[in-house]
Amino acid sequence: MGKTRTSLPGVMLRDASVTDTDAVMRLLAVVNPEDPRAFEGVRMSLPLPQEGPLSHFRSLMVVAVSDKGETLGVLIGGVPLWLFGHPGVDTALAHLLAERAAVVTAVAVDPDQRGRGIGAVLIRHAVRRFTRAGYGLLTLNCFPDLEDYYRGLGFSVVDALNVALSPLNAVGHEWGDTRVAARPLDRYTTFVDVPGLTSPVVSGLLPRTRMARGTYFDGQEFRL
Repeated sequence: MGKTRTSLPGVMLRDASVTDTDAVMRLLAVVNPEDPRAFEGVRMSLPLPQEGPLSHFRSLMVVAVSDKGETLGVLIGGVPLWLFGHPGVDTALAHLLAERAAVVTAVAVDPDQRGRGIGAVLIRHAVRRFTRAGYGLLTLNCFPDLEDYYRGLGFSVVDALNVALSPLNAVGHEWGDTRVAARPLDRYTTFVDVPGLTSPVVSGLLPRTRMARGTYFDGQEFRL
């Protein structure tokens, strides 16, 4: 896509390309300085053709740039890989869910540009792009000091991500050192509180997966 103007003076967004590789990798290195190779997969994805439904098929890679062409920030998102390793989700179902649920894996802003709202502009842009592409849920890992920030951007922050697979079945996933921020993107996808669970269930992400009214979890299975 071409450049998209933002509410920030002199800041525009555009899909990242292979020519952005050095700038993108520099910014991503700031996100995880303990592991400089954590985002090497991004380096391999940037040369891929720019094609829908996102910027690079099922990946979204967007840069914030100045009027002078400086790279100010980057957002990386795409498929939640935990779906493909979860014992309760077979491969076919994982592929279906990967077309409806997305994750933002990194948002990085140049340290000299922080405080301007560039990160928020990137997140809001991602919400619009994933929504237009037909996704029903956007998630990201959230450290405690950023919980209020993401709540201000319309996300709910929960301990675990529980996703309904049928009216009486759901799978859960949690991350040891973070909570998860999640935001429904369409009218079909909702959060449902289920007695017996400490975190709500994402209901209606796929057809015929809305949690049945009155469902509770007895510690082993869901019951009515």
